[in-house]
Amino acid sequence: MENLILSFNVIAPLFFLMVIGYVLVHHTKLADKELCGKANTLVFKVFLPCMLFKNIYQSNIRTQMNTELCLFAAGSLLVLFVMLCLIVPKVVKQENQQGVVIQGIFRSNYVIFGVAVVEKMYGSENTVTAAVLSAILVPMYNFLAVIALSVFGGKRERDWKKILGNIVRNPLIIASVLGILFSYTGIHLPQAVETTLGDLAKLATPIAFLILGGDFDFSKVRGNLRIAWGVIFVKMIVLPLLAIPIVIGMGYRDADLLSALLAYQTPVAVSSYIMAQQAGADEQLAGQLVVFSSAVSIVTLFVTIFILRQTGYLG
Repeated sequence: MENLILSFNVIAPLFFLMVIGYVLVHHTKLADKELCGKANTLVFKVFLPCMLFKNIYQSNIRTQMNTELCLFAAGSLLVLFVMLCLIVPKVVKQENQQGVVIQGIFRSNYVIFGVAVVEKMYGSENTVTAAVLSAILVPMYNFLAVIALSVFGGKRERDWKKILGNIVRNPLIIASVLGILFSYTGIHLPQAVETTLGDLAKLATPIAFLILGGDFDFSKVRGNLRIAWGVIFVKMIVLPLLAIPIVIGMGYRDADLLSALLAYQTPVAVSSYIMAQQAGADEQLAGQLVVFSSAVSIVTLFVTIFILRQTGYLG
């Protein structure tokens, strides 16, 4: 019951924000689609980059990196991405959905769930692995998402110079690279700057989920149900069943094991919806994947954590 309450307390506020956003846009005159579009751009270019930079900046990559686990997480992500790029275009026929499906499977909401869930179970002193994995995986998620949405998105970009330009100019990637640079070199920002960044970072999650709720279109859910549930089945059940036994076999337990499994069994990142919209891909499907995976994760995370605790792998 404790694990169910923990999962619910992490995920439920995100649902409440989406419901509030939907009500504000569809049932009041306080907000509309035009406002959502402008706010979406603001989140993508300001709030999310600040949050990514802050999370990576506050981790000590040089001294705290668990090299073996980090290499496994990064390597498995790259292998998964290549496999998805080969398989998904053959299975998903609608072109503007292919990139959305690819990023929906490999891209997890580690920024929100990684450190938060580990901290709630093991305390802030045991979040080192989760923080370092966040510093490595989050930039990779964004880098690979730009490639997926450029090559397999609505615009079907094939000019690699333009794709490289999209990567270099992407605010999330710029923030991630700067965060890694500052963390690795030990550069410290003035306290006033850190406080300002922290305040901006706090706005990213609530505003992003408000926008997601406001843009949600129930009329388009029915046509995407089959593909959405297929993506969620692979992401929330198949991938953890493959990855978790390997991590256990490598000898990891407790906070380290939990940090690793959260890379494979957390909901689709809300920024995937924002990036899909910016790339001209199927943003409705992207948004539905965020919503549905968040709902399913309440059950899957509870079951996974419960089983691992019962078997002694999570203390």
